[in-house]
Amino acid sequence: MSMRITTQMLNETSRKAGLPVNSNSLLNYINNDKNSNSLLESLQNSSKTTDLLQNKKLYQKLKDAAESLEDATKTLGNEKSDNIFAKAKESGDNADIVKNVKTLIEQYNEVRKQLERDASSPINAYYNQTLGQLASKNKEELSKVGITIGKDGSMTIDESKLKEASVEDLESLFGSKSEFIQKMQYLASHVSNNVSAQIESLGNQYGQDANSFSSYISNKYDWWS
Repeated sequence: MSMRITTQMLNETSRKAGLPVNSNSLLNYINNDKNSNSLLESLQNSSKTTDLLQNKKLYQKLKDAAESLEDATKTLGNEKSDNIFAKAKESGDNADIVKNVKTLIEQYNEVRKQLERDASSPINAYYNQTLGQLASKNKEELSKVGITIGKDGSMTIDESKLKEASVEDLESLFGSKSEFIQKMQYLASHVSNNVSAQIESLGNQYGQDANSFSSYISNKYDWWS
């Protein structure tokens, strides 16, 4: 049994799909039984395209956070003789170390937040769990410099305690020889690479769906007539 589609129903569907509304030409066409299926399929494709774009935005947030986290680990884990720890020991000022540690913790929290939004992905769930385990394994060392792990797995900084920490303690936890920082860098890099592949895949899907839908619409309708 076919369903009669009203002008109001069509206008609402068109708005949700992001399409211009021209009720007369579209309504006449869609209520023709032989054409209704193909049009409804195209509207569904438009909704799918919107979902793909939304997912791409979320993946981009994860990619940006993972890259920022990786950059922070590289700065802290720099092996050069004039790295930030060496400069702090020479000057007696650990402000640059504190700044980079804060960035590291902020981006760690952001990466985990974005990973949790895509819990249905086994690989993202794995990275999220592994990052949490890495932090938990170093819980005591982190606490010593003013960083605590909450029930939700996020890390919080007591900035006063962090600033008061010795350069030696900070270097032990965040320097180039730290297993914590090496593993954090490894995970951040792999999260970034994985999400880049996901973004590329979504881009391919979007291109295919958008081209198909655009071609269909161009052949069937004159929106502005």
